[in-house]
Amino acid sequence: MGTLDGFKLWRGDAYQNRLSHRPSIYYLAYGSNLLPERIYGRCPDAVYAGRVTLKGWRMLFKKSQSGCYATIEQDANREVPCIAFKISEFDEAMLDKYEGYPKYYYKRKFTEKILFNSGKRSKDPRKCIAYILHEERSLGKPPEDYMEILLEGYSHWGFDEHLLWAAVSDSIGNQAGAKFMREILEGVKEG
Repeated sequence: MGTLDGFKLWRGDAYQNRLSHRPSIYYLAYGSNLLPERIYGRCPDAVYAGRVTLKGWRMLFKKSQSGCYATIEQDANREVPCIAFKISEFDEAMLDKYEGYPKYYYKRKFTEKILFNSGKRSKDPRKCIAYILHEERSLGKPPEDYMEILLEGYSHWGFDEHLLWAAVSDSIGNQAGAKFMREILEGVKEG
């Protein structure tokens, strides 16, 4: 038995027969799993598939057990950029544990067309999953180190970081959001 991010992994035929290691599930990453080292560390079978823009959704920060983290909710006038990864059943089980499913996050199914690296969009919409914090959780300010991770992920994929700052403002208010943004950007420059 080994570990991955603190989770026990079972080895052997019985375990292999229970969960497939063949990537077959599309997972939409919009938070800290945008960073390749995070998603591939948590999901060893993951394969980059392409990009998806969730139109009619916005990002917010809500409280979980250890802080405030990214989530999404419906909003007709917004959109959330995501990276689609193909993951295995094993990866999904690992994400379930990492995300605190079902206590903190639940899974929602989406049907979206994926923009592949070739520049071509999938002909047919693909069934995808994303993790969403339960709606009744309180809005709040994300930890600074978590926000830096999100900024790095957005930079890595060329996403508009203004969408992150809008999520902060929507979660803690414009004035507090502007102050938080200045603190983060000053910290990034110093680091």
